[in-house]
Amino acid sequence: MLFFSSCSYNPDITQISDEKLADYNPKHFKMRSNTSQRKKVENENSLIMQAIFYEQRGDFQKSNYFYSQLYDETGNDEYMFKEMRTALYLGKKSKNIVKLESWIKNNPQNIQAKRILISFYLNEKEYEKAKALSKLLISQSNNPVDFELASNPYILTEDYKEAVTLLTQAYNKTMNVEILLKISTLLANYIGDVDEAVVRLERHRASVSCDERVCLQLVEIYSKQEKIDELLTIYQTLYQKTKKSGYGIKVVEGYIYKKEPDKAISFLQKDYINNELLYELYLSKKDYSKAQKVAQKNYESGKNAKWLAESAMALYEQAVNKDDKNMLLELVKKFDKAMSEGVRDAVYLNYYGYTLIDKEMDIEKGIQLVKEALLKDDNNTYYLDSLAWGYYKQNRCEEAKIAMKKVVDIEGLDEDDILEHWTKINACSK
Repeated sequence: MLFFSSCSYNPDITQISDEKLADYNPKHFKMRSNTSQRKKVENENSLIMQAIFYEQRGDFQKSNYFYSQLYDETGNDEYMFKEMRTALYLGKKSKNIVKLESWIKNNPQNIQAKRILISFYLNEKEYEKAKALSKLLISQSNNPVDFELASNPYILTEDYKEAVTLLTQAYNKTMNVEILLKISTLLANYIGDVDEAVVRLERHRASVSCDERVCLQLVEIYSKQEKIDELLTIYQTLYQKTKKSGYGIKVVEGYIYKKEPDKAISFLQKDYINNELLYELYLSKKDYSKAQKVAQKNYESGKNAKWLAESAMALYEQAVNKDDKNMLLELVKKFDKAMSEGVRDAVYLNYYGYTLIDKEMDIEKGIQLVKEALLKDDNNTYYLDSLAWGYYKQNRCEEAKIAMKKVVDIEGLDEDDILEHWTKINACSK
């Protein structure tokens, strides 16, 4: 009910500050000279102040009570309307519905009274009465809110096409996003006309704006339809409009899904600055030279030692000659600095340790680094392979074979590096 009726009724509450309450006098009552009438008016003033005081505080239960009492004692129509408005806030049935029906018959041109009565009909599930009065309402009013209100009984009786017709008239007068979303929801989820929902949403996006809520509804539809190009367009628009990082990431993911990494890189360089993603993309393309530069830049700008370790790995991967002494000395320098600044991630420990072992730069140090990595992930076959290779380099063949057998049992011998290490370690142990 809240979803369909949220815009259909907006009670107008007179706000009076506390300090002015004592000065408040109702407009529609005349003071009379006799004592009984003065007492009656004084009592009325007291009730009015209490009704307004509680209404201002949002205590509609008490405010409704006093407005009800005021109407019972005076018969003044203004209090009837106030009682019914506060009753709507409370979601309770008013005892004055029949009186309001009679009042409308005697005052057929009053629009606001019809709005209130329709809202009560909806709350009481008197949908046919609501429809009949809604037709009368929109015959007298050109206000978009009345067309939206008139759509509610049709929604609640599942006459969605008529509801869309009425909501369309309201939308055409306002271009209101909330109304458009209601229309597209009815079209896509209840009528089953997804294409028409898309047409309306896209028309609004092109002619008015890509309101975030409109574009996200398009995202939901295009995701279900697996329309990647359309999704990519929407996410690009959303990012340009909001600059929210999440939308930028979705654009990059879209290009990756389409196997267009160069477009993703261009987007990251020109529109959405995200050097972590840029680094990952360069790695995926095996462009280690550019990856190394980005990693080094990331370290220099943020002093996060992780990037120094990433820079060391990219430096090694980009090298044509993996035995180049100057390159290896630079790698050691970067890794040692990264470790001194607190980097102890298992991936970096193993990479550095294995390099020290394989290049026979410091086998014992390499083994200790790999063991530290295994403390964090004791069944990792990459780390076990590094340890076995370190033992092999120290001619500790039996220990090497025990570690390497764990790798073979899990991974098999399909990988070239595993096969090479297993073969050499077996030959060593014999």
